Amino acid sequence: MPLTVEPLHLPETVDAGDAGDYVAFVRASNALWQHDSGTDLFREDAAERLVGLRDTTYVEKIGVVARRGDRPVGFGLLAYSRTTRRNANADVVVAPEHRDRAVEDAILAELERIARARGRSALLSFGFTTVDDGGRRLPSPTGFGSVPLDAWQTRFFQRNGFALGQVERASTFDLDGSFDETDALLDAALAKAGPDYTPVWWRIPTPEEHIDGYVAAVARMDTDPPSGDLEPEQDVWTARRVRAREDLMLRGGQTKAVTAVVHEPTGTIAAFNELVIGADRARPTENHDTLVMPEHRGRRLGTIVKCLGLRHWRELVPESPVVETFNAEENRYMLDVNEAVGFRPAAYSGEWRKELS
Repeated sequence: MPLTVEPLHLPETVDAGDAGDYVAFVRASNALWQHDSGTDLFREDAAERLVGLRDTTYVEKIGVVARRGDRPVGFGLLAYSRTTRRNANADVVVAPEHRDRAVEDAILAELERIARARGRSALLSFGFTTVDDGGRRLPSPTGFGSVPLDAWQTRFFQRNGFALGQVERASTFDLDGSFDETDALLDAALAKAGPDYTPVWWRIPTPEEHIDGYVAAVARMDTDPPSGDLEPEQDVWTARRVRAREDLMLRGGQTKAVTAVVHEPTGTIAAFNELVIGADRARPTENHDTLVMPEHRGRRLGTIVKCLGLRHWRELVPESPVVETFNAEENRYMLDVNEAVGFRPAAYSGEWRKELS
């Protein structure tokens, strides 16, 4: 049968009569990520994801579906911020049991066509690998980490002109385990930080007294963390945009908590950490952004926001068994913090970039 690639319809709800393709897309994404990572940590809820995909106020999202006849055989998603100029994120999704070079390449070609038409000049993408993938390795250009050279996803990226830009580690923390070491680390870190630094914690929506400092800290996430050869762009963050993002999360049934450290002499946020979970509180918790501003490093603020955040989170969401987080393999500063707190490797992700001619 001939292969066609067409727009992916986003239904109003996952129960709508026209939701079949979208639900199949989420199922294929979850199956692919579980297969490649060797873990079900990254499974997404279709209803929660739909809320974010349907809103394009700040981030444009365009989905496609590949068909052989009437049967969907693969999916693609292109996303880019409206306040940047070059980069777009491209995901090609084919369920692992149906992987097909022709399908994947056709989906990518359509995403590239759309990206060029929208004025984008580079694509960013990723592919999971398991902790124990052996065989030949492709090293990261950063000198830290590698991906399996013969893995399906590596071959896909290389034959389509992508270059490996970075390797990230996914780590997990057991929320059901002892917090004795976590509490001891927190006490020592608070003593090290001293009186100029005050920890604060909140559930979204962010309190008005912290919104300006939080917006400034969130904006630093675009460029401050190590990025290898990925060439990230500085996005534009405002209080309105942060409020809109929080509103989307709440409408999707998600819970989010932020732990921050305020530098009292300046009133700025010196460090912050975000934890998020969906409506099903028995699922893994996602650690979103974590950052210590470079000018405040060396005072164990990363340990404070991690440990205090985990302590509050277990009280807030006792049903969640584990927290998962991502760090660049070259980000030894945050990896040292996470390893001391008790995070352990669970999977890896190759981060890829392609310049569009």
